Amino acid sequence: MKSLSNCKHFILILFAIIISCTDTGDDVQDIYVEDFLKKNDGTEWLLSNDNLKVYIRLNDNVEQLIEQWRYQEELDCYEYNPNIFSPGNLKIVENLTHEMTIEGDPVLSDYEHMTLSRQGNTLKVHITITEWQEETVYFIISTLQLEDLEKCIVENENKIDWLD
Repeated sequence: MKSLSNCKHFILILFAIIISCTDTGDDVQDIYVEDFLKKNDGTEWLLSNDNLKVYIRLNDNVEQLIEQWRYQEELDCYEYNPNIFSPGNLKIVENLTHEMTIEGDPVLSDYEHMTLSRQGNTLKVHITITEWQEETVYFIISTLQLEDLEKCIVENENKIDWLD
């Protein structure tokens, strides 16, 4: 009988410990993890080599996902493109914390997938063009304010004017 009584006391003590250690939820905070687009919204990047100078800005807005400024050496100005994707030419298939994958339209697009990932001050863009062809380019974080770049615009196909 004494062992049964000890067992009941043990169960009551164990139950009391479990109840006292149970979280009431009062101090629980919602954990919010930013996705790639939110985390990199407004960041500006530079791709530069001997023959090419391109700046881009990432936006948390599908209508203006990636803005582009491409240097035109012969005109000494930057050709501005408010969105490098044609309407309907992309589908964001993954938007994780450290990377985003975009799928191109099978008919309209000249790529299958594009994956953007950031490692510190470097933006890696891996492009799957076809099943057998891939390319990776690396952008570095821009130190310029892109709004200050000298833009050129095309008034018609034969003439380019300056945009201040």
